[in-house]
Amino acid sequence: MKIYVVGTGGVGGFFGGKLALAGNDVTFLARGESYEKIKSEGLVIKSVDGDFSINPAKVISSYDEISNPDLIFFAVKTYDTDEVAKALAEHVTSETVIISFQNGIRNEIAIQQYVKTAEVYPGIAYVISAKTEPNTISQTGGLKRLVFGDKSNSNNQKLKKIEVLFRDAGIDAILSSDIEADVWKKYIFINAFAGMTALICSPIGKILENADYTQMYEDCVHENIAIAKKMNVNLPETIFEDTMKLTRNTNPAAKSSLLIDIENNRKTEIESLNGMIVRLAAECAVEVPVNEKIYYELKNK
Repeated sequence: MKIYVVGTGGVGGFFGGKLALAGNDVTFLARGESYEKIKSEGLVIKSVDGDFSINPAKVISSYDEISNPDLIFFAVKTYDTDEVAKALAEHVTSETVIISFQNGIRNEIAIQQYVKTAEVYPGIAYVISAKTEPNTISQTGGLKRLVFGDKSNSNNQKLKKIEVLFRDAGIDAILSSDIEADVWKKYIFINAFAGMTALICSPIGKILENADYTQMYEDCVHENIAIAKKMNVNLPETIFEDTMKLTRNTNPAAKSSLLIDIENNRKTEIESLNGMIVRLAAECAVEVPVNEKIYYELKNK
């Protein structure tokens, strides 16, 4: 299976590295200094489970170099989705599977606006990792899990084969029976985690040590759940407790990619995170004061 990782950052670099380490045919798409460093020195993965490197690594710098892809691991920042989807449209086939492992919801719908030939599915990555050098990915926490699925066919055989391929590479991969619910479970967590760590400018441990910040965090989670329920998402009754347990089990030193982007004066995914909740709240006539505070304070940073 020819696999292309589009978005060699914290998510794509880490899981793509695991796939390549297992001997799969993996090609990374990278730009600028990242491309040059990966090409000359390989891709370095620093992980809580042990460091490893892919050297030599198959790496390209142009979408035009993509040829007959079987699987595209789509992991670019959400603000680049439209541009990248347009670029990919010319290089996929009817046999190509694209799985979006991005933050947020509805990403596969955005990709499908431009990619009409390939099969496009939603996915979720549970990992805390970031690109710390042009060719280095540092994974510091998270479940290191991939969840993906077909909203209309939970028994999709192509995705079943991909699940097996991922698992054979040592990745905790799950083909979901209800991917819409699973995407929202992740979104409810990451929206609060990203928004609050970025707003307070601190890792999650500092937030949980402060009663007022913890209350804000819990209120944010409740707001996200209220929107999901308004949209008839099939969530478990324990969704709040599950989300808070996941939060408390997260490495106390962990920062969200949203906070890291702000600290490095980079463009952020605020629109697809708290911004999306604010827009959905307006449609659903639900009040989301914590999400509004996060969104309006951070959107111009």
